[in-house]
Amino acid sequence: MFSGTEFLWETVNFLILVVVLWRILYQPVRKFLDERTASIEGQIRAAEEQRAAAEKMRADLEKQLAEQSRQAKEYIDQAVRRGEALQAEIIAKAKQEAEEIRQRAILDIQLEKEKAWSELKEHVVQLSFELASKVVRASLDQSAHERLIEDTLAKLDDPQMGEPV
Repeated sequence: MFSGTEFLWETVNFLILVVVLWRILYQPVRKFLDERTASIEGQIRAAEEQRAAAEKMRADLEKQLAEQSRQAKEYIDQAVRRGEALQAEIIAKAKQEAEEIRQRAILDIQLEKEKAWSELKEHVVQLSFELASKVVRASLDQSAHERLIEDTLAKLDDPQMGEPV
């Protein structure tokens, strides 16, 4: 049957058991669980920090890669510009040299032309002199002969006779 004192002792025993279990088991288990929770939270924070650091590092690496790509493109562009400038310089120099060669050739041709014309005039003078000597040997004196030669030379230099060949 049910007795009040027995119930009271059972209740006291139960409360003592609860206090003992609280002190022996609950507090150490609670402390262990709190420490474990704190440890897990610390690991989560550390993982988030590492992830953030990894993201920052990835972003920095992407920036560096973009900068290096830009620099490489800039170096290539500079090399292309230098190549084009060098090409233009070489072409200009070649044109200048070709013009100089052409001018020298024109000058050489002009000098050869003048030399040939001079030689021709000299040859014509000699032939004229010989011909005139033979034809007019008896009738002309020396001054008339020189006048005849000068007239012939003047006619050779006359623009109406044409330019020297």
